[in-house]
Amino acid sequence: MEYQPTDSTDLLIVGASFSGLTLAYSVHNPGLRSLIVERKRRLWSPSTGLITPPTLKLLEQVFPFGIPIIRAFTSMKVIFKDVGEVLLSSREPFLFLLDKDSFFSAAEEHLPSSFTLALGCSFVKTENKTAKVQTHYTETTIRYDLLVGADGALSKVAKSSGLPLVKEWLYGYEWKISRPAEDDFITFVVDPTVSRAYGIWMFPVNGGVRIGLASKKPLRKIDVQSIMKQYFSFDGPLLDYKGGAIPISGPVRAPFKEDVILLGDAAGLCGPFLGDGIQTAVKSGIAAARAVEQPNVGPSYVELLKKTEVTKYLKQQALLRSIWDRFVSKNTLKRLYKFTLRNQDHLLDDLTTIKEDPSSFLQIARKFFG
Repeated sequence: MEYQPTDSTDLLIVGASFSGLTLAYSVHNPGLRSLIVERKRRLWSPSTGLITPPTLKLLEQVFPFGIPIIRAFTSMKVIFKDVGEVLLSSREPFLFLLDKDSFFSAAEEHLPSSFTLALGCSFVKTENKTAKVQTHYTETTIRYDLLVGADGALSKVAKSSGLPLVKEWLYGYEWKISRPAEDDFITFVVDPTVSRAYGIWMFPVNGGVRIGLASKKPLRKIDVQSIMKQYFSFDGPLLDYKGGAIPISGPVRAPFKEDVILLGDAAGLCGPFLGDGIQTAVKSGIAAARAVEQPNVGPSYVELLKKTEVTKYLKQQALLRSIWDRFVSKNTLKRLYKFTLRNQDHLLDDLTTIKEDPSSFLQIARKFFG
């Protein structure tokens, strides 16, 4: 869509991924003039696209079109580096692979008429309820009533407005290998030398397999190829190679000020231990949409997030992650392996339960740490 510059708008959303789009689809005020600016020239997200059943339900509630799913997974093999491996299974699918291209295409097509989408338009800075955005080589100044930062872990909106920044993140990489998939399950490698508490993953897709990893330090393609060869004995060109920052420090201290709020990864709303940033992004978008209707948007937004228990749940994960990062060792891996083996029959169901009811996270975590 070709963006036509405007002087002012009621609602300015920076970032058109899951949190920004959820906000757009959840605001039910056709009189609210709204503009979404997205620096990429097409709607897209670096996310793996793996979503849990509760996340799928949320997407179905928000978006007025069928959520396109490529496949469902009922099994996952977990490999503990130099310790052992466990095959986990569940009766029902515990993860779905979202067709992101089809999803974002439909999201653009069905965007509410009160919203204008500006692709290839970058946020530059904000000051005194005025934002500067850039399209090609042209800068435009826009007055707004509310600015929404849905622009990822390295949020320009947060930095420019003086809001707290995400303190810690991982470098996430994902790519496709064009070769037949030997298995129909997800493989997850736990290797603290690559990334503590996250790891390396692989799953079958149409025309090959997708492999990804999260690292504490930036990696070159040659490093990524070496890791891939080490764990999966794969070689060859990395297709559809992409990367992004994964926030792991938990929710930022204050995701709002008078005329600015932060959503999704920009607010640190991503699981430091269990991922599923799409679910927390959608929940933050829903909370923001309800808050927009309130007199005090920022405090209302925070209160609505609390009611979903998202912030409490993510703070608990951040605390456990910091403990894990500090004390992880070969013995810890052995203990985690034995815990996984002991709970093999129901662990995937437990993880789905956590996503449905975040308050159950500590109860399940105590089984390991207790």
